[in-house]
Amino acid sequence: MYRNSDELIYVISAKKEMSWLSFKQTFNYLHSLSRTPNSDQGDDIKNKILSTVRVLNSLGHCEFDFTDNNRRVYIAPPVLIRLPSGGFPQAILAGVRTPNTIDKLRNACQSVGQHINIDVTEQSSELILVPKRIVVQTEDVSELQEIAAQLAIDFIEIPSSWSLLHFSASLEDYLINCQWSNEPELNWKSKTFDENILRFIFSPSSIEDNSGKRKPDLRLSQYKSPYQNTKIYYLWQEERCTQVERDWGRYAVIKAAKIQVLIYDKHRFIMAVPVGAKLPQLLERALTLCSGYAPMFIEELPLQQRAINSSISKEKVVVTNLNVTGFNLFRDVPPQIAEMTAVKLEQTMLIKSLDIKF
Repeated sequence: MYRNSDELIYVISAKKEMSWLSFKQTFNYLHSLSRTPNSDQGDDIKNKILSTVRVLNSLGHCEFDFTDNNRRVYIAPPVLIRLPSGGFPQAILAGVRTPNTIDKLRNACQSVGQHINIDVTEQSSELILVPKRIVVQTEDVSELQEIAAQLAIDFIEIPSSWSLLHFSASLEDYLINCQWSNEPELNWKSKTFDENILRFIFSPSSIEDNSGKRKPDLRLSQYKSPYQNTKIYYLWQEERCTQVERDWGRYAVIKAAKIQVLIYDKHRFIMAVPVGAKLPQLLERALTLCSGYAPMFIEELPLQQRAINSSISKEKVVVTNLNVTGFNLFRDVPPQIAEMTAVKLEQTMLIKSLDIKF
């Protein structure tokens, strides 16, 4: 078993910022302490790094700058972020963390009031280097403000989920700002996004694919640079193209194909997003900061099925209208936030009753 899931964030906090190469080396070393000689090799460890990066970003712990060749990782300032939950006010701790952070937080909470509750929870077992979830629950918002003041950190009273959703562009906004041109297609190795399976596949060489179906009017192509290990993405509409971010590009194609991919349980407040249609960065952070839990991966999405007598059947069924390889589940997502996320992506949520146990 791994000793302490906070060790990666301890290192980043101590350095304040680090190169992407140093981050990967640190991750590989810490991860090696918990793996066997035959596990997590090649693409597997690469995928674990990328998954951890995405979660650290979504939880508000770190910022990753991949805009040029000088790739950097930055720790975020320490902050208490209020959750959009009903009942007593709750806030999660994000950003800088040291080995004595939890002790300092406990002392600050005790000085404000003995009734204040602190909950420290490990994240998903697959994410062994994602920091623990630390949440503080008080009886009044002013107590969260006082705790933050004692720790000399900021307190974000308006839940970041709401702020991020309002700040994020919509799919329509994103596409309007794209610069289209008539550039020739790159001769790099390429794949095309297949909206039916939500995966990139090797591009057909003709106007028709192997099944005889005509290529879609709007397609998303992934090109791998022959000079360095990077990928870029272009949306194509007939002979015109524009470079896009992968996540926005996928939802543009999904919208054009009139496919609905977002699933929501309005009773348990769970949003299920196919792994092949990951949310754009700000929207994913907004959903993650509804709970402070990293999204949980599940291969199949079990649903509760109503029997003829209207009682709930114990039999589990699998989503059949999406041929996908798995889902990420976001917890404690209020209906208004779920609906606003869907509207931003021009999606209509599929309302389902999910048979999920966290």
